[in-house]
Amino acid sequence: MDVKMSSTNEPSFDWSQAASLLGDDPNLVADDMAEIVTELIESGYSHLQELKGKNADADRKAISAQAHQLRGSLLNFGFTEVGTILLKIEKGDYTTPEYPALIDQTEKVFAESKKMLAARYPSLKLS
Repeated sequence: MDVKMSSTNEPSFDWSQAASLLGDDPNLVADDMAEIVTELIESGYSHLQELKGKNADADRKAISAQAHQLRGSLLNFGFTEVGTILLKIEKGDYTTPEYPALIDQTEKVFAESKKMLAARYPSLKLS
């Protein structure tokens, strides 16, 4: 699956969705919201590690449920490209051999999206 990057070669991201929760001033994100984003990022990595350990043949239902939950959480904060890949995983639209590459791609796009969010909103203090 090829990720559709923007003209700047970055994953697509819904900045208006992010701003609706984080505010318009990237230097003044409320502490409680910054904490929520930090928890979201940590949880996202944790979920991806869990998904990586699942068997694409035996665990399809669990994979689908976990991908759905993670996708919903991330879309709330604007992670649209990650959401696109997770939707494919959620719908089971892959063969067993394709599954590890999809998870790897999700991790890569998630990390790139996190960097973009950190750069746009320095007050989140994401590392």
